[in-house]
Amino acid sequence: MPNIRKPTRVKELSGNPGKRTLNKVEPKPSGLPMPPSVMSNRAKTIWKRLILAMPPGVFASTDSFALAAYCEAVSTHQLATSKISGGDIEVTGSTGQTKISPWFAVQSDAARLMATLGAKLGLDPVSRQHLNADNGSQGGDEFGDLIH
Repeated sequence: MPNIRKPTRVKELSGNPGKRTLNKVEPKPSGLPMPPSVMSNRAKTIWKRLILAMPPGVFASTDSFALAAYCEAVSTHQLATSKISGGDIEVTGSTGQTKISPWFAVQSDAARLMATLGAKLGLDPVSRQHLNADNGSQGGDEFGDLIH
């Protein structure tokens, strides 16, 4: 699988670990992400938690639809998980045979989509560890962390 190029902003937040020349003329999306009006209520709740959890400046308005897709995937995963944990493990097929619930496939597909979109948006632990966003560092003293 080929390496996907990171936007300059993500490289800057990562401290430019490859030390390659940064693209200074790359388009810089602006604005805050806004949830699309067609999102489910559960996905809107996830959106709010997600936006509050990430540092300012990580997402722009152009990320709105990818973020919405991620939130819907999380919502779908939660729904499927609740159906499974509620006892919908087996269903009766059209010919009377017992088979595994289709909610397992829904849950699996949603988890796969969450992992893919989460990595692209910097939402999983591995992707997030490469971001050095300013979380409102305390004190402002660059030597403050050296004194314990």
